[in-house]
Amino acid sequence: MVIDVDRKTALLKELHDLVDRPIRLMVVCGTQNRAILRHGIREELPGYLDLVAGPGCSVCVMPAGHIDAFVKVAVQRDVIIAACDDLIRVSGSTESLESVMQKGANVEMIISPMDALDIARRQPGKTVVYPAVGFEATAPGVAETILEAARLGIENFCVIPSIRLLPPTIDLLMHDPELNIRGLLCSDHINTISDARAYTVLAKKHNISCYIGGFEPEDILEGLIYLVRQIRTGESIFDDTSAFVYSSDEKMEARKMVSEVFFAVNTLWRGLGNIEQSGFVIRDELSLYDAVKRFNIRFSEGQEQSSCQCSDIISGRGLPPDCPAFGMVCTPQNPIGPCMISDEGICSSYFKYNLESRFDA
Repeated sequence: MVIDVDRKTALLKELHDLVDRPIRLMVVCGTQNRAILRHGIREELPGYLDLVAGPGCSVCVMPAGHIDAFVKVAVQRDVIIAACDDLIRVSGSTESLESVMQKGANVEMIISPMDALDIARRQPGKTVVYPAVGFEATAPGVAETILEAARLGIENFCVIPSIRLLPPTIDLLMHDPELNIRGLLCSDHINTISDARAYTVLAKKHNISCYIGGFEPEDILEGLIYLVRQIRTGESIFDDTSAFVYSSDEKMEARKMVSEVFFAVNTLWRGLGNIEQSGFVIRDELSLYDAVKRFNIRFSEGQEQSSCQCSDIISGRGLPPDCPAFGMVCTPQNPIGPCMISDEGICSSYFKYNLESRFDA
């Protein structure tokens, strides 16, 4: 990636000229938060412009009780849990998938749900369980894998659906007047499945501006400029000038697969409670591939680490330096909460691009 330094400088100047009053914006996506910190954008922003993190890290919003359920399945006989690296390292109330793997549980690190299906094909004597953790953008890939398993007649593969939907959760957060969020910077990822109308409704309902853009420094600065302009004029609108373009046919096919496999239900989020219509479960017609039914899984909130303030950080109520544990007892080498464990977690990014760089200097 080559940064256009002149363009970035011009955008920062424009932003400084525009911001003449306190404005608080939420950067929903963990990848965009990481880019802001990586490129030192936060330190270059106008003093009046306050950026807070949102719930856009799928591992970070997973309640400890859901991890407990993954662990409970992992220790059962003839089961292989196939999961991403970030999820494996996150602790539940007492254990993580990594800790039970060290005790003998069969846990494999994968990149995509199709990888899990490939394991099931190669090991017919084992039941391969895929914890499907992610946001809307991950749903089509999981749905496609379940449909492929059904097409091929692979019966030793199943999914724990832990996909979460961002619009209902953002809606809940925006009802909190103490947050005083005036605009949302969202990422391209939602374009794979989410309906833009949901964000248009959010903008009008809460009198906020909403912008969807890319991950490069210039993309992010353009998004911040757009949001500030709309806030200054008192407009509450949604705009999507994202860098990634998905055809109507691709979106229609993705939505068709998702609706064929899943339907929305009330779902638990870390620190936010049970949020209406904010998660997916698998339809009864495909119950063979539903690990929740196959293993009689019961989800709970679980017991979070008392010294971890991830819940406040992912809901815009604080930043990593506000947590007494951050950089002290909670580091990437000894992480306490998921915001430090996950690469998408803002605590991990804050440590890597703020604290670590200071130590290295």
